[in-house]
Amino acid sequence: MSFTILCSFVLAFYVVIWFFDSFFKSCMHYPYYAFLEGTGLKVGIFNFSWTTAAFNRFLYRWSKNLTRILRKWFTCGYFFTVWLFLPFALWILLTFIFEHFYETIQISNMPEIKGVLPGVNIPASDFWVYFLAIGMSSVFHELGHALAAAQEDVPLLAVGVYVFAIIPIAFVQLNTEHLNSLAITKRLKIYCAGVWHNIALAFTAMLLFFSAPILFSIAYETDIGVKIVDITEGSPLKEVRGFNVGDVVTSINGCTIKNANDWLYCLHAAHDRYGICTSAEFVAQNDEIMMETVKENDVVECCRKDDLYSLCFEYMEPKVVMDSVLPGQYSCLKPRDMVKNKLIKCTEQDGHSCSRNMHCLKPSLNNHTYLIIIERKDDNAVLYLGVPYDLHQTVFIDQYFPRLSLLSIFSPSQFEKLLRYIFIFSMGIGFLNVVPCYGTDGHHIARSLIQILAKYLNKNGDFVTFFTVFTVVVGTGVTIPILIYLFYKEIFLEN
Repeated sequence: MSFTILCSFVLAFYVVIWFFDSFFKSCMHYPYYAFLEGTGLKVGIFNFSWTTAAFNRFLYRWSKNLTRILRKWFTCGYFFTVWLFLPFALWILLTFIFEHFYETIQISNMPEIKGVLPGVNIPASDFWVYFLAIGMSSVFHELGHALAAAQEDVPLLAVGVYVFAIIPIAFVQLNTEHLNSLAITKRLKIYCAGVWHNIALAFTAMLLFFSAPILFSIAYETDIGVKIVDITEGSPLKEVRGFNVGDVVTSINGCTIKNANDWLYCLHAAHDRYGICTSAEFVAQNDEIMMETVKENDVVECCRKDDLYSLCFEYMEPKVVMDSVLPGQYSCLKPRDMVKNKLIKCTEQDGHSCSRNMHCLKPSLNNHTYLIIIERKDDNAVLYLGVPYDLHQTVFIDQYFPRLSLLSIFSPSQFEKLLRYIFIFSMGIGFLNVVPCYGTDGHHIARSLIQILAKYLNKNGDFVTFFTVFTVVVGTGVTIPILIYLFYKEIFLEN
């Protein structure tokens, strides 16, 4: 499902909601309004929300039962957010600006910042994970505010969920007057609690992600290869000689694959050019070279154009070998027959060397095409002439093999995918909320820090107002254009 189709579904969903909302408000005026007020539902343009006070007492009681632990927890969160995460977020923001808008400044080793959209740079089929991960990250963020506020006896008025398009956002409503009457450090603990919870959730998800193979080792086997679980309809690997669902891949171009990390590493390594060690006897018996070689687009063609199964290979002999084949010689061979028994690579790093009575033959291909040899367990190898990117984008794998057939209905890979998205979105929500941007926690954090500075410098309220407005305007003016640029880049430029 593409991004366009997903947007069409979302548009159709909100059109239907808007139609029924307008219909009931005109035909069932009082009963419908009573229903909305009783349930806490509100419907708007491309959004709807739900608000309730049912959890207020539970959250307050739970917070008070864990007073000792939570006070230390939120104090730690206040110091970590203000003194570590806030400077880190500002450094990332400034580095991004310098890297993208000043060509003369070269900054390396910077974490990549991308806009994440279903159907664009993540599969639209992962929509449920996308929605659930954002929802969990947002709820955990607001839970931090609610528990921190209860610790300082700030009344909790309501909690709710606001959905804008496909993005769920949790929120809490606190007694503003009581909150503003607190000491500055106590207010900072409440403002920083959401970001602190996002950081904690992100690192918990990361630890669980790396621990998943151990946690599921009782029920699932790993490190024996990767299993093909799905292939997209337009994939070039879905031909007769391509993959079947259930195939177990053990290597790519001789690079051993035991798990999902090896799969990604070997796909990256598949960009390295290599030759195949082939016996002189095999070449003599199978060479189908034309009488004259033809050079087209800087690529030598020595096979017949109607031969779909053969490739032109160039001899890459070590320079130290005196009786080697002269450079510039070619042979037309079937690569499938060359690797039928075993793939033996020869590369430039090892001097294109092979054992005695064998030649190193390198495929004659253009700079954008690679010969990729994927070996399967209990089946013939799959040969693909293209780019490794096709495998990464169109073939989906799983590193877990259930010990019992009953366990095949669930794969820990689904759990890992959820953890990966939770880490991404939780860190993203924390990042956006710590930056001094209008309407975010960073707005209130910046104002509180400026109040502490004004108190230290013995300045009046005008100082606080001026620098708060200045900081928030600059933060908003920088953050919003960057977000727009990131999503524009992913939707229009990258695709």
